[in-house]
Amino acid sequence: MKKKLVLIFFLAFTCCALGTQINDVLHENTLPVRSSALRTDLFTALPSQTYPYLHLPAAIEAKKKNIPVYVSLAVIPPNLRHAVLATEDKRFYTHGAVDPFGILRAAVVNAAAAHTREGGSTISQQVVKNLFLTQDRTYTRKGKELLLALLLEHYYTKDQILELYLNTVYFGPDAIGVHAAARTFFHTAPEQLTLSQCALLAGLVKAPTYYNPLLHYREAKERQKIVLTLLTEQQYIRPETATQAYYAPLRLQKK
Repeated sequence: MKKKLVLIFFLAFTCCALGTQINDVLHENTLPVRSSALRTDLFTALPSQTYPYLHLPAAIEAKKKNIPVYVSLAVIPPNLRHAVLATEDKRFYTHGAVDPFGILRAAVVNAAAAHTREGGSTISQQVVKNLFLTQDRTYTRKGKELLLALLLEHYYTKDQILELYLNTVYFGPDAIGVHAAARTFFHTAPEQLTLSQCALLAGLVKAPTYYNPLLHYREAKERQKIVLTLLTEQQYIRPETATQAYYAPLRLQKK
């Protein structure tokens, strides 16, 4: 019975997503057009809009080819992986495409703050948003995001998803993905990042402009301290290691 409900839910989301894509194409141009021209535009536009839903692995591989330097997860320092998990999705390896506890926590935090402070999105949701969707905060976009995240978790392992995330996440201007970020801020390779540098990079994800260490060093250090504290609380590192990392030189290098 449970499997049937999941299947029905999945099919419903698929229909909604496809329906939304068709509706977007139909309303893309507000000028009146002949029906024949409309049909041509529709069926020309549909493949590019619906392709990720129907052929997600192929769509992702095409996106990966456009990344100048794609870094394997095996090369990315464990400290950076742990720092990202600790700050962005600490239950990543235990939940599915969606984290109900994360959504509930975000709802409570946002209600207490009377505005949106947390989004509750999982790393899987962030991956498909980074690759295929806009940053618009609409129910339509969230529906597409959920459907693509479900497909992503079906086709890829957790390690592969984390690897995709670290290669596509926005760390700041000219710093999309871990390779670009390591070069932009430290002029180094990802595998050579120190714990101090990893904690700072992980902290950038929440607000890349506000925490940009080249422009807002004090704010970046405050955020780095939070990341190191989370790493300690989640037992990735010892408290004394966190303290040493906080006071260690970042070796920032401006262009």
